[in-house]
Amino acid sequence: MAGLNDLIADGGSLQTPKLGASIGGSSNKELMADARMALSGNWGMGVLGFVLYYVFSLSIVLFTVAATLFVTVAVSASGADAELAIDAISLVSQIVQLLISGALMVGFCSYFLVVAQEGETRLECLFTGFKRFWASFGAYFLSTLFIVLWTMLFIIPGIIATFRYAMVYFIVADDEDVGPLEAIRQSKEMMVGNKWKFFCLHWRFFWWGILCSIFPIGVLWLVPYMQTSFAKFYEDVK
Repeated sequence: MAGLNDLIADGGSLQTPKLGASIGGSSNKELMADARMALSGNWGMGVLGFVLYYVFSLSIVLFTVAATLFVTVAVSASGADAELAIDAISLVSQIVQLLISGALMVGFCSYFLVVAQEGETRLECLFTGFKRFWASFGAYFLSTLFIVLWTMLFIIPGIIATFRYAMVYFIVADDEDVGPLEAIRQSKEMMVGNKWKFFCLHWRFFWWGILCSIFPIGVLWLVPYMQTSFAKFYEDVK
């Protein structure tokens, strides 16, 4: 039960806070209101930022599918076995995906962090992660590795680790001098006493997510709203 206690109260009382309860600083309700205010007049650009991020993320998958189809047709026409070439394409695409995922995540967080901090949008922020490529890659690789290792112990420690390292990409986006391990350390410190609050912030969007499963177009507004709220959370706990 120690892991569950850590998620709920970080060593404190097992009493469950209300969804809007504040461990320190603003309540989740206030953070969401601040996010809506920051997005006021910026909803269109918020949607555009999300769409561009999604397109960038999907481009590797589309490239893999297109390359696989091309190789299959070309090799089959020659009568050769296409399996080896397809395996090579799959391996290369997985390596590229691993390399750029951190940069994409840092850029996504940077974009909405500017919205949260300044109430404006700058498309170039989507490429912040590529400007700090190795720090972004290291943050992604190490945080993912730690989460996987904790999850191998049991599902609850894995969930706790996910929330423990939740601020890593915001930290890398916000501080151009921070390294991957330092970002992880800072995230761990920020989330002490705040993991349950961050879980509750996610829960507040649950029913919106259910609604978007019925009307998928709503995701275009829900994701910017969520990401700006998470950025506000980061600003609140840093």
